[in-house]
Amino acid sequence: MKIITRYLLKEFFTLFCISLLAFLVIYLVIDFFGKIDKFLEAGVSLGVTLSYFIYQTPFVLQQMVPIAVLISVMLMLGIMNKHNEILALKNSGLSLFNLSYPLIVASLLIGIGSFFLSESFVPITSAKANYIWNTRVEKMSPQGTYTLSHLWYRGKDSIYQIRSYDGRKRTIEGLSIFFFDKDFTLRKRIDATKAIWSEEGWLLSDGLVQEIQADGSRRSMKFTSQLVHLPETPDNFERAMKSLEEMSFWGLRDYTRKIRQEGYDSTRSEVELNTKMAFPFISLVLTFVGIPLAFKKRRGGIPLSITIAIGISFLYLFTFGLSRSLALSGALPPLLGAWLANLLFSLFGMYLMLRAET
Repeated sequence: MKIITRYLLKEFFTLFCISLLAFLVIYLVIDFFGKIDKFLEAGVSLGVTLSYFIYQTPFVLQQMVPIAVLISVMLMLGIMNKHNEILALKNSGLSLFNLSYPLIVASLLIGIGSFFLSESFVPITSAKANYIWNTRVEKMSPQGTYTLSHLWYRGKDSIYQIRSYDGRKRTIEGLSIFFFDKDFTLRKRIDATKAIWSEEGWLLSDGLVQEIQADGSRRSMKFTSQLVHLPETPDNFERAMKSLEEMSFWGLRDYTRKIRQEGYDSTRSEVELNTKMAFPFISLVLTFVGIPLAFKKRRGGIPLSITIAIGISFLYLFTFGLSRSLALSGALPPLLGAWLANLLFSLFGMYLMLRAET
């Protein structure tokens, strides 16, 4: 049995690497010819252009993994079925489960690896690719990619109004902080022309502190420079600058929890959070569907197997996108919207497997 398992895994990973590389090359070639005119018009050097597509590679790989897994499963089992290897293994006493479980475990491990890829390399490399595109091709100011204007941020018992935040220098231009008590009554306000972050806290410059006393009177005090200790750090503001798709799983989880506690609508962030959890299981789900389909003998050989695999992948992505859109609109709960496609295709795959066993 160990010999058969090693054989199956060897054939599977060989086809998986070939399929993944093929999809990567096809995607990058199409993307290259679609964008090369803009690189040439912007006068970008060949080295920078190649760097852009290299930085894009981890993201493309992560997106293509489920399709490559499905195609590899169907190709491998289809070839084995054509050469009557499946029949020989069944006659030796092996069941469909015995033949399938190495592929199921492999697809699960690949999905987990894809998740860690999306949490480690993809955010870094995608940010660098976007930086090249924004600054070298679109000719945006490098400062602009790190700056956010007119930001309102709700902190702990406080609300920040920020005219301009520079993530590169970790400085704020035009800061107002409103402090509230438990009854949401304004009790203090700090205005500053500039705020600079240091390890000791926020260093405010040229500002005014206004406090409302118990009797309703107001006390004001101007300052030239003042160090204040606040629970909010630059990390809080930088998370607010990112789109939900650019956040890591852990950052998105904390962000979702925070806005839910503050009473804001967290539907979109909850959908994205559950989508990040559901995506690594796509490879496993498609494997459940692909295995029983590959066991059936049919005319057409390899081209037909590839066509069926691509068709199933597009049908899955359509279902996944539709359920996600319904969740974003509020028609489905965020959890169900993100996991519905996995659930439906898993049940379909199990049904096909049960039929294949009989």
